[in-house]
Amino acid sequence: MRLAYGVEVDEDEIDCRGITELTKVDFEYAKMLGGTIKLLGVAERVADDKIAAFVSPCYVTADDPLFAVVGATNAVEVLSKNLVSSTYIGQGAGRFPTANSCINDIVALAKGDSTALPFNPLSKDEFVNDYESTFFLRIQYNDKVGITRQCGEVCEKHGVSIHSILQNPITSRQDAAFAIITEKVSLKAIKSVCDDLKELDWCKDDVFYMPVLREDWMR
Repeated sequence: MRLAYGVEVDEDEIDCRGITELTKVDFEYAKMLGGTIKLLGVAERVADDKIAAFVSPCYVTADDPLFAVVGATNAVEVLSKNLVSSTYIGQGAGRFPTANSCINDIVALAKGDSTALPFNPLSKDEFVNDYESTFFLRIQYNDKVGITRQCGEVCEKHGVSIHSILQNPITSRQDAAFAIITEKVSLKAIKSVCDDLKELDWCKDDVFYMPVLREDWMR
């Protein structure tokens, strides 16, 4: 945040979610959509004077540059008006990359090297813990009549438009789950939808949600 936007943010303020909530069903639906799931950290300007950031699993399409980043490889993508999109890819873990970084730091300390901090000057931009995206929701359920109708009612209540609903054939009623893809909507609205769905008698667990990385994911 400081490097890109000159904004100091306490890391506890940033919405961070790891991979522990993911299930094989999520990857099955992602494959059905033609993509996969990646754990990403994203910071973006959401208004002229507002910056948002999050860490979360995200759906990415098969033609996305981040789709092929696997294993110990890391990638950083920078979007700007002039460069449009630049992606920097390299090894981020493993004994040799780690050893190389450690030795570089040790040698620099021993030599007394000093470099200017690579940060932008402090900005007056405001950090907001909210952003807009298309979202993927995965809902585990006990089968009954009226589930689709109730999902629509909850989404309508919070101003969330449904793009599509996905459901694989049920092979085990213990693991039955379907997915909802929304239109672009705020994180705040999605959290409200998830909270309300969880209270319905057929919903078996917390509703899992993740953002879809690109606005043009249907291309």
